[in-house]
Amino acid sequence: MDFLSRKTKGLFFILVALAIIEIIVGFTGSKEKWEMLVTLTLQILQVILFLLLMGFLNNTIRQSTDKEKQYRKLLDLSPEAIFVHRKGRIAYTNEAGAKLFGINKPVELINLSWKEILNAKSYESLRLSSDKYEIDQQFKIHHFNLYDDGGNIRYIEAKSTYILFDGEPAREVIARDITVQETNKQRLKKLSYIDALTQIPNRRSLLEQLEQIIKESKQNNKSFGIMFVDLDGFKQINDTYGHAKGDFLLKQVSEYLKLCVREEDTVGRFGGDEFIIILPYAVQTDCISIAKKIIDNMPLFISGYHDQVTLSIGISLYPQDANDLDTIMKLADKAMYTAKKRGKNNYQLFGNST
Repeated sequence: MDFLSRKTKGLFFILVALAIIEIIVGFTGSKEKWEMLVTLTLQILQVILFLLLMGFLNNTIRQSTDKEKQYRKLLDLSPEAIFVHRKGRIAYTNEAGAKLFGINKPVELINLSWKEILNAKSYESLRLSSDKYEIDQQFKIHHFNLYDDGGNIRYIEAKSTYILFDGEPAREVIARDITVQETNKQRLKKLSYIDALTQIPNRRSLLEQLEQIIKESKQNNKSFGIMFVDLDGFKQINDTYGHAKGDFLLKQVSEYLKLCVREEDTVGRFGGDEFIIILPYAVQTDCISIAKKIIDNMPLFISGYHDQVTLSIGISLYPQDANDLDTIMKLADKAMYTAKKRGKNNYQLFGNST
């Protein structure tokens, strides 16, 4: 293309030079034969050069058209969904783009708006992901979800850039379905917050929930309670019957504690044989009621070990006992050890354990 452009410029320069020579000859020469011959020769050269120029221009246009066709063919065969849209209406898409929305032929999408293509929930997800971008922003990456009538979700990642399409501003979008990757990511994230043995929230999850509930309690001027629950005699079970029996016991206890708390409460395994219960918006009487329920019904639920395993519970309250996470946890832990010192199989409020 650059080579042809240089040749075209050269030919135009020659044509202009010949025209100037012709004008000079016309004004300064006589009507002698040789001057007429020169004029005729110059005119013939002009015609030849013009024809050559037209040939170069046609060749340039043909090459440009061929490249555009090749580019369009590559887009059509691309496994990724490609769209060109202008003011929210589709100007071009390939087969993969049509299939992404369950359409048989790309032509069926042309001139349709996103709102006409997507259901209400999918369109809202797309709109929220796109609102912060301007049409002439050079490049962007955004994510949105596609929802079907059965409640299934597909996760879409879209990369778009500002282009000129048919001489007017538009955006070219390359979209791909990342549902498998996103599902795996969410599964791994969930695993990082769940205790592998008991399938209840782990230490990380409990700490994050406690940080959040402290913020909410401060904003709403509400109280909450926290319980440290420890198994008395767990080491003996492990040493006597083996770790498999010990693991089974931990699973039993986790299920039992979930039965004893309110719907809004959280039971999690803090580590080893120690559990934490978070009681949002609870007052002292709520905590005492749940602690008594846990202690009293333990022998009925935990089979095989009721004569060997009991529970010691320590309780602290926000904001009565403390107003920061570290302190309120330390106080609940301290109350739990006081319960152990006072004979085990009982609960202690921090305020009553000092």
